[in-house]
Amino acid sequence: MPRLTRFQKIRQSRPFLLIALTVLVLLILLLNNGKEVFNGGNATQLMNRLSYQGLFVTAMACLLMSGGFDFSIASQAALCTIFFADFVTFYPNVPWIVFALVVMAMAACMGLINAFFSQVLNLMPFICTIGMSSVWLGVANWYSRGLAKAVNVQSFSAVASSRLFNSPIPLTFVFMILVIVLYSLLLKYTRFGRSVMVAGGNPTAARLAGLDPRKIKTALYVNASVIAVIAGLIYTAQQRSAATGGLPQATPEMRGLTSSMLGGVSFMGGAGGLTGAFFGIILIETLAYSLTIMNLPAWFVLFVNGMLLVVALTVDSVATKTRMRRLGIRSSGAGGMVMPGMSR
Repeated sequence: MPRLTRFQKIRQSRPFLLIALTVLVLLILLLNNGKEVFNGGNATQLMNRLSYQGLFVTAMACLLMSGGFDFSIASQAALCTIFFADFVTFYPNVPWIVFALVVMAMAACMGLINAFFSQVLNLMPFICTIGMSSVWLGVANWYSRGLAKAVNVQSFSAVASSRLFNSPIPLTFVFMILVIVLYSLLLKYTRFGRSVMVAGGNPTAARLAGLDPRKIKTALYVNASVIAVIAGLIYTAQQRSAATGGLPQATPEMRGLTSSMLGGVSFMGGAGGLTGAFFGIILIETLAYSLTIMNLPAWFVLFVNGMLLVVALTVDSVATKTRMRRLGIRSSGAGGMVMPGMSR
């Protein structure tokens, strides 16, 4: 078989396909509603959405690559930002960054709790984290009484309003890009990053190599919770308030899951990268925001989001079977499937 050139590898890669689809979507929108969709204000709003959605994708993709899953990170972010709003209100003389670190520590504890259920008690993470999502959201509603908490701290709000060299590009968007680049480098060039892929792809081989998949996944559960709260703080700075009905209703976990799988991250772990996941969320957010601007019915937006998830699952299933066939591994069918995070 002839070796592919670098250009051929790029052309056949998942990120290239997603870029092509994004450009196609933009061209279609340009031909139909160009003036309505394409302007500086809408571009800034889209980048604002990507600023926190991209961080959720980073958290979700890293966890998926290890074979884990956490459906509660948006609820964790909602609870922590509500506490943050009260902290900065009750203690106005304390720099807000101190309380940001406090709620990040709270998030780390929540990640440890989820890791305990999935890695120590060996509960199915897809189910138990859905349950924990309701727990965190229930606590948030009890504490806030269902009311939004205003955040009137100018220096904190400036985090969302700052622009790169007076351009339409928000600094939070640049921060998100830097985070994705950093995690991409860590996953590709560090021992821990390679351990993540081994633990997700073949936990038995990881144990034989002296690795502990449970410790690796525990670290990534904590990491996902902390990144989610950082994303929640960015969202709070944009809205200038914290509420239980903000992030959870935006379902960033589902968008993170869909964009990760569209970008080549396997639902079963052990494959993928953040580059594809990043272009996946760009495609999803560009399409969703454009449909909203065009005042299309809400049911149509839900329909498109659902179809994207089904397509992502289908592509992931085909890619997984192809990879197993190349390795000479027989699929045991749906009954033999191991859900993400379960011991294998």
